[in-house]
Amino acid sequence: MRLRSYRPPFPRELIEYTIDYLHDSPSALRACTRVCRDWVAPSRFHLFYHRKITPAGRSTVLLQIRRLLEFLQGSPHIAFYIREFYFSVGYGYVPDSDWPQLDATLPHLLGMLTQLRRLALIGIPFTSLVPDTRAAFRALFALPCLVDVDVGILKVAKLEHFITLLCSPLKRLSVSLPFDQRFTFNPEEICAIDEEIKAVEFQERSPCHLEYLRSHSSVFMHWLLGAQNMIDISTIRTLHAHCDPKHMEGLMARLIRRLGPSLEDLTIEEPRLKDWGAPFLIYLVIIKFD
Repeated sequence: MRLRSYRPPFPRELIEYTIDYLHDSPSALRACTRVCRDWVAPSRFHLFYHRKITPAGRSTVLLQIRRLLEFLQGSPHIAFYIREFYFSVGYGYVPDSDWPQLDATLPHLLGMLTQLRRLALIGIPFTSLVPDTRAAFRALFALPCLVDVDVGILKVAKLEHFITLLCSPLKRLSVSLPFDQRFTFNPEEICAIDEEIKAVEFQERSPCHLEYLRSHSSVFMHWLLGAQNMIDISTIRTLHAHCDPKHMEGLMARLIRRLGPSLEDLTIEEPRLKDWGAPFLIYLVIIKFD
């Protein structure tokens, strides 16, 4: 009777395949966590893989951060499943009165995200953050597992305030919006972050060997093609670039010459390209092999 009632366990590969198939169904994944102990970890991996904080109706950024922090503090092991973190404060949706509380909470939350592979930041007033919060962001960017960074409007006084965040493990970089020069900053804040940058510059740093680059910032592209040794673009496989018309010819010529043999996919956004047609492709070939 014992032999007849015995049922061999599911093969590990079949369990993982089943749970992977349900990756976009939270209700099914929650049910899987209650099947047996072996199903818990792979189900949680999909349940908590991506966390997003963004202004949404009455659910403010501050409220969402507090809820996530309280949840992770109550179940610290869950933080190890979070691989992607999308953090947006929108475009002026966070009241100034909330920032002291955000600065007090954010470092604790960011400090728990030690397994991130992808980080997306939108509208972060980086230069104006308190030192502890900036240090927490620097620690995120320095994670050896972080290979994908997507930055929207980043409120920085200088481009260098962003550049020094980038670390060697980075493989994919998206700078999707121009650095906005309309923001004003306190001179004391600028001096404080300049001192932080000096400390970073003294550290020995290896260059980033990018495989994917998406940029909508001519300012960033000019820096990228300048005399810098922090980012190697000769290894890029996919390049998506948007260029200001007045910078188009000189900037693109320098960019094409710097790209290496790894390039597989090239997209250039410029309103006039649809009128240029084949001559532009010939132009690219000529400057590449000139």
